[in-house]
Amino acid sequence: MLKARSRWEVATPSPEQVTALQKELKIGGLLAKVLAARGYDVEQARTFLEIDAHSPHDPYLMKGMKEAVLRIRKALTRGEKIRIYGDYDCDGITGTAIMMKSLSRLGGRVDYYIPNRFREGYGLHKEAVDKARQEGIDLLITVDTGISGWEEVAYAQGLGLDCIVTDHHQPQPQLPEAASVINPKQPGCPYPFKGLSGAGVALKVAQALLEDLPEDLLDLAALGTISDLVPLTDENRWIAVKGLERLNQTDHIGLKILMEQSGLAGQKINEYHVGFVLGPRLNSCGRLDSAWPAVQLLLSQDEGEAKRISSQIEALNGKRQELVHAVTE
Repeated sequence: MLKARSRWEVATPSPEQVTALQKELKIGGLLAKVLAARGYDVEQARTFLEIDAHSPHDPYLMKGMKEAVLRIRKALTRGEKIRIYGDYDCDGITGTAIMMKSLSRLGGRVDYYIPNRFREGYGLHKEAVDKARQEGIDLLITVDTGISGWEEVAYAQGLGLDCIVTDHHQPQPQLPEAASVINPKQPGCPYPFKGLSGAGVALKVAQALLEDLPEDLLDLAALGTISDLVPLTDENRWIAVKGLERLNQTDHIGLKILMEQSGLAGQKINEYHVGFVLGPRLNSCGRLDSAWPAVQLLLSQDEGEAKRISSQIEALNGKRQELVHAVTE
């Protein structure tokens, strides 16, 4: 039997704080104790609990957003070819789909590229940059990756290929010299919440581009947010709650088929289903083969195609489960 390496220390909240939370928010003692133990005062707890009373932050508070929107709109006006370069995990897959759907609505000439984990590995690669340039791509937009790819971005810019980096990972000391870098964790970014997922950052770009929050894409953002295990506080909590509501009435054909084939038809989808049923299935593509089918499933508007891709994903997920079982044994 595995022995725990952690020693749990149970927090002892202030009785006065617990009482204040109970009185002001009219909540039970257990919930008040948990919130007080986490260090929430009354207003912080109110924000945490009352989702409908709050709205998402202004995307233009994010450093680089104005420059990114101007460059993308320039590409749309000129009819330039745009490529979304995403990561191969669930966060990158859903973020890529969000960006693809948003730019397609605006009439963009847009496609996507997901590197293969086994042949290329993580991050932006010069070979993929060469391929993009050869295929006439004018603007490359990364999703959930690229913040540490300063060398690859410089290479791309040297070839005349503009880059916009959107990411949420911790920046390195040297940032890419791209047309725009969007990452709430980068130095000097005044965005009030630093914990967004890659899909969350993509959603903020979509919000700025579309001049309104695309509520029908919240289900994709919630999939990426919950699957990536980012803290479910502040805007992430709003995305998770609203995205789960949307997921239960999704318009995305691929998601509907995926839920049916994974045995969730007729059930109320919650965070458990995202974290342990849907997320692992999308992740299995990039972990065992290529993540391309997962993105295509989320973009598909054809039921037959969606069923075919979802069946492939089910098979990959079964293989993933067998491998996990073997490793565990």
